[in-house]
Amino acid sequence: MNYNKNFDKIPKDYLFSKVRKSAELYFFDRKIIDLGVGDVKAPLFKKTVEAMKTACEELLSQKTFRGYSPSNGYQFLIDKIRLEYQNMDINISNDEIFITDGAKGQLGNLTELWDSGIKVLFQSPCYPAGAEANIIRGNEVDFITSDEQDSFIPYPPLDRHYDLIYLCSPCNPTGAVMNKNDLSAWVNYALNTNAVIIFDGAYSSFISGDYPRSIYAIDGAEKCAIEVNSFSKSLGFTGIRCGYTVIPKEIKGANALYTQWLGRRFNGVSYVTQRGAETFFDADVKKEVAKRINFYKTNVEILKIALKNVNLWYNNTVCSPYVFAKAPKGISSDVFCKTLLEKAGIVATDGAGFLKGGEGYFRLSAFCGREDALEGADRIMNLLNAF
Repeated sequence: MNYNKNFDKIPKDYLFSKVRKSAELYFFDRKIIDLGVGDVKAPLFKKTVEAMKTACEELLSQKTFRGYSPSNGYQFLIDKIRLEYQNMDINISNDEIFITDGAKGQLGNLTELWDSGIKVLFQSPCYPAGAEANIIRGNEVDFITSDEQDSFIPYPPLDRHYDLIYLCSPCNPTGAVMNKNDLSAWVNYALNTNAVIIFDGAYSSFISGDYPRSIYAIDGAEKCAIEVNSFSKSLGFTGIRCGYTVIPKEIKGANALYTQWLGRRFNGVSYVTQRGAETFFDADVKKEVAKRINFYKTNVEILKIALKNVNLWYNNTVCSPYVFAKAPKGISSDVFCKTLLEKAGIVATDGAGFLKGGEGYFRLSAFCGREDALEGADRIMNLLNAF
């Protein structure tokens, strides 16, 4: 029996596994500041933990014990998500919302709704999980690149057709956030070419100002867009795993097929986890989430000041927990990230790992403590001033 040869088309190590492995080599003799993997460091919120404790205690009683979760999620959490959309003047029905174990898996799982071999477009640089999942599936993957000249905002390729389009706003890794006109251009393109958009909104909680927090804020998106979201970064659930996907019934066949897929491939997110996720919509927790996001954004500004002081270009966005910056002229992004680690004890992510258009750039994560952000900024300046 032959193995899937499409695995030969992707790197043997996943990007962030590689980042962590390289960092582990240096932990033994100095303090390493991890600005590489976008993993939260702050603890869960008290109300979230209390809700999960209560849910655990319910499992002690025969009357309130629960086994398998509904594959599409418990109604109490689905109702809260639907109301959140209503607060944005977006009408989504309960049977269009599916509770998942986060965004990462969904970016690949959704490809199974269509035949293999379809043409798929990714904005790039991009989070690699979705693109690599499509390559493994045997799809024809293409990239539309953007750079600092257009602030990493991609525009539709009007001379080409694709079946599936992946967009992310705010974008991981670049931090670029699309305004209403930007998203409208993509929705109109999808409607005109009979394409489906998979919209990664995992960082929507970081959006401020007039930028849309959902693609469904755009007229017609309910006819062509699937939205993937997560509680990982907002609620600190990177290790607990919970998110949700919205699949409108107006996208022909997709909602029904996903319901079929879900029942066969997924036993649902645990009751305890979903009770914790429900607290995201609590008024007090929302305030705490906002404070935490502002904390990470302040870390971003600290890192940007350091880069500005050493004359490195960075994407000056305000809706992201990442800083996407350009390596010093004449130095590859791989060599520069190795230099940061070896000479300054800083873990950064090589831009080339974010696929086409990423070479020459690096990403810093602001998911760290304030002390690490300040010390990391000092180390970057000291290293670059010595170049």
